[in-house]
Amino acid sequence: MTQLNRRRFLSSGTAIAGAGVLGAIGLPGVAAAAPGAAAGTRPLRTGGHEITSGWTFTAADGTAVPGGGQASAEHIAGMKPAVVPGTPLTSMIANGEYPDPLYGHIVTDTVPDTLKDTGYWYRVAFPVPRLVPGQRFWLQFDGINYLGTIWLDGTEVGTVEGAFKRGVFDVTDIVAKADGTAHLAVLVGTLDYTDPPALPSYASGVTRGGRNGGKTGITLKNGPTTFCTAGWDWLPTIPDRDLGIWQPVTWSTTGPVRLADVRVDPELSADLRTADIAIDLTVDSAFAKARSVVVKGSLDGHAFERTVTVPAGSSSVTVTSEDIAALRLNHPKLWWPNGYGEPYRYRLTIGVESGGQVHDERTVDFGIRRIEYTKPVQSPSGAPADCLAITVNNQPILVMGGNWGLDEALRRIPRERLRAQVRLHRDANLNLIRNWNGQSSTEDFFDACDAYGILVWQDFFCSTEGPPAANVARDLDNIRDCIVRFRNHPSVLLWCGGNEGPPPQPLIDGLDSLVAELDPRRAALTSSAGDTGKDPIGGYSSGGPYHWVTPSTHFSLNDGTHWPPFHNEVGSYSIPTLEFIKKMLPEASWEHPDDFWADRDVNGNGGNGGGAGYLKLTAERYGELRNLPDFARKSQLMNYECIKAIYEAHAANMASAAPGKPYPRTGVIMWMTNPAQPSFVWQMYSHDLEAHASFYAVQHACRRVNVILDSQTLDVVVANHTRAAVRGTVAVTLYDLNGKEFAAASLRVGGAAASDHTVIGTLAPQLGSAPSDVAFVRLLFKDAHGTELVRNFYWVENPVRAAGFVSLDDAPAAAVSVVARAQHGRDGVGLTVEVENTGRAVALMLHLQVYDTRTGERVLPATFSDNYLNLAAGESGTARVRLDSEQARRHQDIGVRIDGWKIDQHASRLRGHGVAVTFNQPALSAHPPTKTFGG
Repeated sequence: MTQLNRRRFLSSGTAIAGAGVLGAIGLPGVAAAAPGAAAGTRPLRTGGHEITSGWTFTAADGTAVPGGGQASAEHIAGMKPAVVPGTPLTSMIANGEYPDPLYGHIVTDTVPDTLKDTGYWYRVAFPVPRLVPGQRFWLQFDGINYLGTIWLDGTEVGTVEGAFKRGVFDVTDIVAKADGTAHLAVLVGTLDYTDPPALPSYASGVTRGGRNGGKTGITLKNGPTTFCTAGWDWLPTIPDRDLGIWQPVTWSTTGPVRLADVRVDPELSADLRTADIAIDLTVDSAFAKARSVVVKGSLDGHAFERTVTVPAGSSSVTVTSEDIAALRLNHPKLWWPNGYGEPYRYRLTIGVESGGQVHDERTVDFGIRRIEYTKPVQSPSGAPADCLAITVNNQPILVMGGNWGLDEALRRIPRERLRAQVRLHRDANLNLIRNWNGQSSTEDFFDACDAYGILVWQDFFCSTEGPPAANVARDLDNIRDCIVRFRNHPSVLLWCGGNEGPPPQPLIDGLDSLVAELDPRRAALTSSAGDTGKDPIGGYSSGGPYHWVTPSTHFSLNDGTHWPPFHNEVGSYSIPTLEFIKKMLPEASWEHPDDFWADRDVNGNGGNGGGAGYLKLTAERYGELRNLPDFARKSQLMNYECIKAIYEAHAANMASAAPGKPYPRTGVIMWMTNPAQPSFVWQMYSHDLEAHASFYAVQHACRRVNVILDSQTLDVVVANHTRAAVRGTVAVTLYDLNGKEFAAASLRVGGAAASDHTVIGTLAPQLGSAPSDVAFVRLLFKDAHGTELVRNFYWVENPVRAAGFVSLDDAPAAAVSVVARAQHGRDGVGLTVEVENTGRAVALMLHLQVYDTRTGERVLPATFSDNYLNLAAGESGTARVRLDSEQARRHQDIGVRIDGWKIDQHASRLRGHGVAVTFNQPALSAHPPTKTFGG
């Protein structure tokens, strides 16, 4: 049945400006017709128009013109061009006042920290239509950090408090008086609490004093803001603290009845055969009394309508499949996480009409999926616990995710860049992103996660690195708006109060209450460290390690003997390519680690003994670091073996308990996958979106069917994330340091169960008899028809005389054949690269890059289907990459270059068809006559 009530208005930050002017049809706050305009000559509703150009800004010091003057046609001296969406610093960089401080600079030495100490005036003039009778005009702000006060044509219209709350303002009366142009001014206020900058020091061995959130952490008292910009172990202090209008500003018009919010709530049956869609409309009517309107919509090609009566003011209308047959779907297409099926989205168009006029209309893309959050596991105390274990559409999901700290340090996040970042997670075979402390909560982010099948663990704005929010009401108001704003997105898995510890009880109670009211089908967790709410979910924690450890360490920590089974923070160093290291550091620092390295987080806040300790560890494991190229190439091997083990250890111990191993793994979220700035740690690609060895380690480890060598037990394990058992044979081949085969085995896979791991054999005896300190292991899994399912490769220490991998430099160089082809089309260029090992030595970590042959610069993003290839004698591999039409236009002469551990260039063959193929000589120049690195 149709439900109608006057419940609390869910639209966020809505205010009425200039209400009380009596319009032509007697509606408070509704414009009269402009002279000469006839009713109905133009539609009442127009979609959102983003105001992007013409913005100017200035510091809001004591000499600034007040709001009434800012929001006028008056010329104001000292205004400078502004980037909106953006921050004061991004505008200053665009205006040439400062260089990009993240490249070749120490941020706090380059930009004064005083940028945070003042507010900022933004102003813009924009064209507005002549309003017809009954038409209402709305201004919407999607995000202002931190406090915004808005003026239009000399009138103050309202405020926005908190970076993650929208402000929606009815400015009809003001616009009705405008003569085709409106003048908007916004005062962006300062943070209530700030710390001085945290400074980098390479010699200290820790990041910026070893304290996250600034020297005291007081910035966290602000609550809903980007508090990480005070300085974190993965982010320098950002001088303006990312203040500004950081999300779009739009205007739109409606008729007297506005759809303030549309909630789509699909309920999927347990057998997945039917879905019932409930639509909850929050309606704002400017009519003076109750009126009948027609709710008209379309879902999956089926139109529907229903007449309802709405009162004056705010109310809600709910329609369900009991009211409208089109809202029941038989055999619905489902939204699946990445790797399990298509993330299908339905499109709902819905509007309200009366008198033949559309008052307002919304389009909502939504997904249909069924989520279960727990499974019972006996805890260490002996009591049963409901442990975090995700099932989607009756399919158990081993969460393999990434922590996303901030989309970009200076908030330079155009939609195309953000989608590329999420797409990289999809391509790496991940299925979840944790939006750490909600710092990246934007419509573009959730849209991209929806499209690419990435679940979102959505944190809110509390961290144990400092005191809680001083203004609890403001914090909860921002949380409320986030839930209302993003709850239609199928990617949202759960809501979480904050990071690594419980918020104060009023915030815990407030979050639980908001989720129960606004989104009761989803889980609400107290924090990433544990759940203390009603019906708590257990079995998960954070806690690292956050530094480099051996692969066997990860396997020992996740072998099913350790509680809890879900680990949401664990990471490592992640060194980028040689080209990016050179790009992010000044040349004087390339060979000499210093404070410039520290500003790029090389100390990792003390893990491995800081940057100096990590360099020492790398040299101990792979040999003396001779120069920067040598450091870069050895670090790619360090990246690959450690980060691959983070995910493989969980996959190799998922789902089923075994005798003595009662805690099988249910999920892991790496710290981190997306870098906010150029960095040496906690990432799987670089700030410029180049995928280095860490990315391919994740991609290879997270394949939905995988064959894994457990580096602790030396068992061979089939990890099967799919819905069907897999069968076949794993061919195991072991090679010595020279690439000569010294052992082989064929392991039968009689039926590796769906969504589980299966141990099929061990290599301990063979590896113990290896003729050299280092052995190479190839695992090749073919199904019963001989089709290759997966290939995996390892370099392994001889367990009898473990001595690291220093002897890899004594291995013979590999001879390779590389053939690249380019196929040009209307939508870009496709490159296919075939790589074959034509010699006897193992070809280790063969790395491909796309570059512009005229400039030598890398073409980015350009992520190969496979990279960092490891090929035994006679083996081959194919890698593909696609450049879009814009990349093809900007880079008309492209090439592919290759480097690797040791390549015999004279014995190798490179050929290109429509594309140049070359060796990456700087990356291969890793053996200088004398050592130049360090000191």
